[in-house]
Amino acid sequence: TVESTEVPHLISTTESKPGDNVTFSCKSPKDNRFIMWYKQSPGKMLQIIATGAYNKITKTETFYNNRFQFGRENNEIFLTIQSVKKEDEAVYFCQSGTEYLLTVHNGFLLVVKDCNQQASVSVEQTPDAAAVQPGDTMSLQCSLFSTNSETRPQCPGENFVHWFKSGSGSSYPSIIYTARNSTDDAANRSCVYHLSKTLENSSDFGTYYCAVAICGEILLGNGSKLETKQDSSVLVLGGLLGCCVIVIISLIFYIIGWRVSNSSKAIKGSHHAEHETSTTKYLDKEENMTYAEGLNFSATNVRHCKKVNTECPYSSVRANSQKQQQL
Repeated sequence: TVESTEVPHLISTTESKPGDNVTFSCKSPKDNRFIMWYKQSPGKMLQIIATGAYNKITKTETFYNNRFQFGRENNEIFLTIQSVKKEDEAVYFCQSGTEYLLTVHNGFLLVVKDCNQQASVSVEQTPDAAAVQPGDTMSLQCSLFSTNSETRPQCPGENFVHWFKSGSGSSYPSIIYTARNSTDDAANRSCVYHLSKTLENSSDFGTYYCAVAICGEILLGNGSKLETKQDSSVLVLGGLLGCCVIVIISLIFYIIGWRVSNSSKAIKGSHHAEHETSTTKYLDKEENMTYAEGLNFSATNVRHCKKVNTECPYSSVRANSQKQQQL
């Protein structure tokens, strides 16, 4: 009979580089005389690495080399892989028990990071920007892509992906989360990491970056900028206010133009009235002068006539007296 432990355990992840040595250990009671190690490669059938009883363990033909070493000490059994290669990347299980009952104790995921293959990867973030309001929940996504269509990136563990935030008065970016929600999108040859964030106040707004530590380098995303969403009523009121300002300015210019026009008309009318008044005065003066000349001419004639009348009778009287003396 084969069974797993009563309480299921998460498979632990171990990352290494080609050439490293890796050791896995499992708890196994002393009463368990039989020991077995398995290898589960992605897309392949389960393989038996070694079997044995007590301290005598025999490797299968596929793994019959010096790189795989086995051991047992007290209540633990060990598997050591020396000079790790890329093909060693797999999940390893340990099993022990009696003739009638074998138990799978633990599982180990070995990830071999080949930096030569990781040279052609890039990090992308979505969305680039979003307008949200306090109280909204925003989901950010960070994806690790391979620029080589023939290969897929080696997805780093959660402890190698972090989220940073900058802005909203912060002098320096601050780490806020280590990735806890990740998926391996084999179809799109990418590793996807998510961050769900509820924006409680203004300090939660800013630009969020994801950083992926891989092969001794840190790949930084392009950033997701979260801005405050403007209320539609504020936009409407702002538009109405703008219209009111335009109308008021138009009325001011209209009133100014109307006053200037009336002022110019009044000035022209005043000049015309002054011209007519001066003309009338001039004509009146001419008439008065003509009338005065007429009066002067009449008086002269009267005086002349009076003088003639006084002189004529005298001359006649004088003439008559002379005639009488002659006689």
